[in-house]
Amino acid sequence: MTGVLPARDRADTATQLTLFGAPLDLGSAFRGSGGGPAALRAGGLAEALRRAGWDVIDAGDVVPASAIVGAKIDGCSSLTEVTAACRAVRDESSAALKAGRLPLLLGGDHSLAIGSIAAASAHAARAGRPFFVLWLDAHADFNLPETSPSGCVFGMPVAVVSGEGHPSLLALGHATPIVDVRNIALLGVRSVDPLEVPRVRDRGLRVHGMEAIRRHGMAALALQALERPMREGAHIHVSFDLDVLDPEEAPGVGLPEADGATIEETQACLEAVMKTGLVGSFDLMEHNPSADPGGGTTRRVIELMSRALTRR
Repeated sequence: MTGVLPARDRADTATQLTLFGAPLDLGSAFRGSGGGPAALRAGGLAEALRRAGWDVIDAGDVVPASAIVGAKIDGCSSLTEVTAACRAVRDESSAALKAGRLPLLLGGDHSLAIGSIAAASAHAARAGRPFFVLWLDAHADFNLPETSPSGCVFGMPVAVVSGEGHPSLLALGHATPIVDVRNIALLGVRSVDPLEVPRVRDRGLRVHGMEAIRRHGMAALALQALERPMREGAHIHVSFDLDVLDPEEAPGVGLPEADGATIEETQACLEAVMKTGLVGSFDLMEHNPSADPGGGTTRRVIELMSRALTRR
């Protein structure tokens, strides 16, 4: 299997892209990823994507940057602020999808993906299409408020979209779960909290760590996970947390973890997934320019994205 659809089956694939920022990191235990959207814009992400063949509109930021940590409610830190930001992300993503454009969310911490996935799932449901999430991350992000060591929502989004979590966050979706847990695959995971381990096992969440990537290849694992969604013509949502990358190559991320994926294998993975013609929405999350004063991470990520998303 090549993972590439015939041209006739890709005729309705969006050639237009709307990027927008959510410079909020209150879902994280650390500050810094709120600077990601500005750094990627200043580095020329939009221009690079235009050169790659996309008609790009920058819709600006949908939430203001904020350093004021909100109250902890029912075990979730800054719950009110994170929920409002996810709602704004959901609404902007929905508008782009309704206009026939591919929404590209620039984060911000990974809690914000709850909003973008809620929008994409509802859009797929309206179109009568299956929905699938490919989640590239060093962390499982499968905590509940009662299992989380920190109470930070950036460790909970996979649980929320699969139907478990605080009611305020679950309510962002058109249905519960927002996506069937069987339709989620995680790649590059190498940090799982102790109370997440039995949850991953018991819920049947597909998690591929670095050992599997080294053995089989990142692109091959992604296409294997997408075999059924490709047969069914699913809407594929890619959520790319930059901490999936090895910090030796990309130190400017929200929560770096050693022994990550290389730039080359991540690029090859995303290229293969994009060639399916089924990627309808995309997150680019957890870029922390304050941890990368030389700007190397920004440059490498923009080059990776322009090559992986090329339409030429």
